[in-house]
Amino acid sequence: MRRRYPRRRSGATGRPGASPRTRSAPPPRLSPPRPPARLTEGVTPADLAEADIYPTVVWERGEPLDEVTAHYEALAVFLRAAARDGDGVLLWIS
Repeated sequence: MRRRYPRRRSGATGRPGASPRTRSAPPPRLSPPRPPARLTEGVTPADLAEADIYPTVVWERGEPLDEVTAHYEALAVFLRAAARDGDGVLLWIS
């Protein structure tokens, strides 16, 4: 039978598994949310196709920029939650 141990709170952050040398960062100052339409303001699908922005095929067909704003809305919710909870975010673009 495997023994289960309670998760320990340690370190300066009081978060589970935190190193005793870890320090808490001050709470983030969040800027007000930006409307998704601002992200695509003044940009057309033709502009994105010309700049070779992925997915180029979508922009060459002249499809609306809804794909960009939909992903932006989901990303903004995720990043705000991470900032609110004091979590870090790692972004890898290849």
